[in-house]
Amino acid sequence: MVHYSWVKIILVSVGEGKMEHSTPLIQAIREHINQHSHSLHVPGHKNGQIFLSDLQADFKSVLPYDVTELTGLDDLHAPTGPIAKAQQKAADYYQMGETHFLVGGSTVGNIAMIYGLFERGDQILLQRNSHKSLFHACEIAGVRPILMTPEFDINTGQYVGVTAELIQHAVERFPQVKGVILTYPNYFGVSVDIRAVIEEAKKFRLTVLVDEAHGAHFSVSKQLPPSSCELGADVVVQSAHKMLPALTMSSFLHISKHLPRRKAHRIKEALTMFQSSSPSYLLLASLDGAREFAECVTEEQMTEIVAGIEAWKRELSTIKQIEVIEWDNQSYQSDPLKVTIRSRTKLSGFQLQDIMMECGLYPELATDTDVLLVFGLTPLSVGASAIGRLKEKLASYSVIAHTKPFHLPVWMPETKLTEMVLDRQNEQLLQKRIPLKEACGYISLESVIPYPPGIPVLVRGEVIQQGTIDYIQQLKEAGARFQGNEQAVDVLVVDSEEIK
Repeated sequence: MVHYSWVKIILVSVGEGKMEHSTPLIQAIREHINQHSHSLHVPGHKNGQIFLSDLQADFKSVLPYDVTELTGLDDLHAPTGPIAKAQQKAADYYQMGETHFLVGGSTVGNIAMIYGLFERGDQILLQRNSHKSLFHACEIAGVRPILMTPEFDINTGQYVGVTAELIQHAVERFPQVKGVILTYPNYFGVSVDIRAVIEEAKKFRLTVLVDEAHGAHFSVSKQLPPSSCELGADVVVQSAHKMLPALTMSSFLHISKHLPRRKAHRIKEALTMFQSSSPSYLLLASLDGAREFAECVTEEQMTEIVAGIEAWKRELSTIKQIEVIEWDNQSYQSDPLKVTIRSRTKLSGFQLQDIMMECGLYPELATDTDVLLVFGLTPLSVGASAIGRLKEKLASYSVIAHTKPFHLPVWMPETKLTEMVLDRQNEQLLQKRIPLKEACGYISLESVIPYPPGIPVLVRGEVIQQGTIDYIQQLKEAGARFQGNEQAVDVLVVDSEEIK
């Protein structure tokens, strides 16, 4: 059983031995709290004395940690004290040259690494199924992404990463590319082995950046896929709050020891631009604690954790109306803490998720076909009563014959490489908003993004395909929610027959 939690780590007294040395930022905050000083500084809740009465009791133990850049508590944007020590401990743990704590999620890390490492007009390789923050980063930095269509698994209908062969082909076709940005793993915790991909990129001296938002825990155990930090990536961004016990928006940005210092400095400069000048010490402390938590998990504990998840899968498999997806571990790397289930009835993934929530089971996300369950780094007993209720709710639905292999979704281009036809620098053209169903062939001036997972199906600057329109309609009918274009009934396009 895992005995540490971030709450215990944060609230442990300074005098309790190991925590005194292993979590320097938490220790520093605790020492400040023990001074019982009068707050004549921000934030306005004054160590929790001034707060909404309905919440004060619930927040009482946490608010004293919500401090500011006081003497002895360091400064995230120029760290020399406990924040610097906490970040260095994280860098050592992840075997990187330096680590920076992020208080704006992986989004701010993705923006900073692209803005800091590339010049306006540079070409870079980017997975077509990347998170929206990477597309936004390219817009902000003025770089020109060459979109790479990832490999598609016909048995599960998921994109599982790019290959080394595609990197080679991309460089041959676009010899001026400066770097490659990989997403590893995908939202469902699955990927091809990217070791060969990184090695191939390095042959061409490309800077390798990895959005490893869902892999902050990979360094915990050999029973998990390897972290790209271990595989030669130059910069890696991880959402600690997704799979480690950190507060929401708490993330890491790791920089390799081998990245030239001038480039590392540019990333740090970018972080000062895009991160808040008043970072939350609650988030910073939770990052200090999450790294310590990860270090404390043993292989024996991980074995127990995985065994508990397997027990959940076996129990879910007794419901004939759903299928528990099993990944081919000879072909892919998969995270055992993530479990994908699929309806074997007429229900969409969104509808199955709704029924699960009625039974007290709250999944991470749903798609038109799947539901994703995310487990944590602690043994968890099977929710037999909730699964029993789910079995009862689904009993009236007829099981459909075994599903056929998936076909490549029509919104994903069959061509492996796609060059964007328009960017922010030449968007000064006539615009108009038209019904999406009439937009085939036009150049889009906005993105359409199902959320979660936050991966655009239509990207600003690309030519709209009929397949994309059909897929968006399919998602709407299945119950998907969208960001950027909430209703997805019309779209802003370039008003020019010459470009259409």
